[in-house]
Amino acid sequence: MNAPQRVAAAVILALAVTGCAAKTEPTPPEPSAGGGSSVPGPTVVAVPVPPPTLPGFWYVDPGQVCQRFVTSLYSADTRRDARTGDAYRRAMRFASGTLVGQSAAADHDGRWTTWSAHRAYLQAVVTPFDDAQPTADHGINARRAYRVSATPVGEDGWRGRTEHSVADCALRRGGPDGAGWRVTSYEIRMAGLR
Repeated sequence: MNAPQRVAAAVILALAVTGCAAKTEPTPPEPSAGGGSSVPGPTVVAVPVPPPTLPGFWYVDPGQVCQRFVTSLYSADTRRDARTGDAYRRAMRFASGTLVGQSAAADHDGRWTTWSAHRAYLQAVVTPFDDAQPTADHGINARRAYRVSATPVGEDGWRGRTEHSVADCALRRGGPDGAGWRVTSYEIRMAGLR
């Protein structure tokens, strides 16, 4: 399976697992065993959501798009955010319309209660990660990776465990999301806890 097929498979799997924006359309009636008419039930159809944009950002460099996406993912701040999914929603300014529709699981993070008790924010350092076997960019597809060290820090001096991870972004240029680069899928790999 080549890289575009893997990305497409990952997007389809993510849509199936996490849910996506949907609209309901009627299905044709099925014949019933009793000979009477059956009432059609709704069918869920995935609908791409237009991605939000960041005013003044041009989306011309896939590295900058991935870095801003990852930095936004790790921008949780209990002092300004209503819930943990707010950081995910900020990251969606750099994502494709398909990825934007997958935010259902973003509001479920068991650490949020602890962070809120300390009025914590994530102190994150995001740096380029040089992969041992980088993949070549193509005209419309690119991959970028960033190393992340994120520590929850409370206003009261509390510090949680630092999470070390690598965020891999698959990006695509053009299509229904516009002329610039957008993150179409991503993977967070844990690099250890210290």
